[in-house]
Amino acid sequence: MASEHPSIVDFRSFLKGVSQTASNSLIVQHLLADCSSCRARLHEMGWDGSRLERLIHVSETELNERITGAYSYDAAFARADRALASFFAPVRPMEVAPEELLTELLSLPEKEQARRIASDQRFAAPQLVHHLLDRSHAVRYQDHECMLNLAHLARLVADAVQADAAGGELRLADLRTRAWGHYGNSLRVCGRLREAEEALARAASEREAGTGDPPLKARLLEQLASLQIFQRRFESAIEFADEAGKIYRELGESHLLASSLVHKAIATLYSGETEAAVEVLNHAIPLIDYELDPHLLLAACHNLVRCYIDLDRPEQALSLYSETRDLYREFADPLILLRAGWQEGQLLRDLGHLRNAETSLLNAQKGFVERGLSYEAAVVSLDVAALYVKMGSIEDLKQTAVAAVPIFRALGVDREALASLLQLQHVAGKEQQAMELIRFLNARIEPLAKRNVILK
Repeated sequence: MASEHPSIVDFRSFLKGVSQTASNSLIVQHLLADCSSCRARLHEMGWDGSRLERLIHVSETELNERITGAYSYDAAFARADRALASFFAPVRPMEVAPEELLTELLSLPEKEQARRIASDQRFAAPQLVHHLLDRSHAVRYQDHECMLNLAHLARLVADAVQADAAGGELRLADLRTRAWGHYGNSLRVCGRLREAEEALARAASEREAGTGDPPLKARLLEQLASLQIFQRRFESAIEFADEAGKIYRELGESHLLASSLVHKAIATLYSGETEAAVEVLNHAIPLIDYELDPHLLLAACHNLVRCYIDLDRPEQALSLYSETRDLYREFADPLILLRAGWQEGQLLRDLGHLRNAETSLLNAQKGFVERGLSYEAAVVSLDVAALYVKMGSIEDLKQTAVAAVPIFRALGVDREALASLLQLQHVAGKEQQAMELIRFLNARIEPLAKRNVILK
């Protein structure tokens, strides 16, 4: 009978966490029983029940017992009720706005910031953690060090938050998962991979102690995939991205599924499977919600252009680049614009516009050097050197090799690589030998250097 099912009003109260009533027990039991009527009502409300079902974990043994009719819902219901109660538990309101607290915090010397967070309970607030994470995420392309500093403060605050302020132990674990996950991702962006691995391991440990929120798990899997890409563990990166994508697909989150696909595509591109990466990106782009996250669309298109360049299909690359140019201008993020200029130089080179390519590549090289991005600067230097070989510009090639020496030293390359760079000056007039040295140097720094991709 219809009256035996939870009403829409019951569902609304349940999803908002308004109250813990008898109707909540009925809802959980119906979800555990895979009730088609309740599924239909959730769908009518525009809410995918998969998220709740993932919160309400049922083991394979319990599932078999349920199918055979021998299953008792008592234990599963008790566990689900605890998870859901924690998930919807209210967070203690703040007396001071997080914006004001952050302004006060940033006015202090760095060492004093950590001491103040540890000693002043005003700062131990989940809302401040979220505010710091949002601020850190917002500058991820413009200023890597600022991104990392704000992420560091977020995880310090998260570690200082007490369970009663966060809505319980499980919610506190979720909060720390977010903070440590973003901190680890920021360390990865700054090239501090060992520390990033440790931070993400801490995030994974906190997640195991949390509510089991599926999107939180999927986001952590994407962060792990990004780290695996930087560590050149491409197979593992693809597995993490696929696992995140599976969660997003079950939740009906098409846009977030696209994000996981972009991670997968980049790992696939790095592994040398460029055609496969093109296929994945062409699957991802139609799923992206531009209004929700325009940076994701830019990343997907930028990386697809990268694929077409690698596949020696400059006409396709140029067509897509032309369509994407307005996106680059819209964001005007310095690092994104540098990558765009680098990519433009490669395109112009492949299309035979060598002098224009020279201008674009030299501007990109100068920008990367000024920002201390030695990985990118080294790779662009080799692109410039290869261009001068193609142009027959012997003196320019010699000067490029000399200017690249401190960049390669900053990367910590071995003596053989430095010797090859110096040798490039002496074979500048011999095209075949010069190109062999450039290819050797590219291979030597490939484990260190990030190719011209934009990682979400």
